[in-house]
Amino acid sequence: MSPRFFDGPLIGIKGLRSILMKYIALLFLFCSEIADASFPGTGIGLTLGAPSGFSGRTSLSENESLGFGAGWSIVQNHHFEFFGDYLWNRPDAFEINGEKFDFFFGGGLVSRTNSGKGNELVFGPRLPVGTSYQFTKPDLELFAVFAVNIGVVPSADVFLDLHLGARFYVF
Repeated sequence: MSPRFFDGPLIGIKGLRSILMKYIALLFLFCSEIADASFPGTGIGLTLGAPSGFSGRTSLSENESLGFGAGWSIVQNHHFEFFGDYLWNRPDAFEINGEKFDFFFGGGLVSRTNSGKGNELVFGPRLPVGTSYQFTKPDLELFAVFAVNIGVVPSADVFLDLHLGARFYVF
């Protein structure tokens, strides 16, 4: 029997909230320093899906961005997840009824509780793909993302994410 990293609640909701707020604050500080002002900038928002939570994205250039998020699932095994992605963007990749949509794909890292063998805390790579629609007034993005996540440490696990959300660009 292998050692288990997670035997039940890792931290309470207050501890989780504190960690999440620190994580988001650090990401915004980092992203505001590297964002190119000629592109949309840094957006923050909410996602619904598996899991639901917070989402952010910052532009590095017209064709590159960083995506990040944290969320929890109350439907499945009550897991908490956070991730960071490097994304390649294809602006105006396709059109529906005269409206232009962006396409993006990339790679990143994910961490998830209550996963793997015996409800462990697992880490591994993530492969997201998605589409978005950008409004200019207000500076709002609607998006859909599908990601394949592969937990590799400390044990193997494959899980899927599907997010629908909105981000308001603040920087």
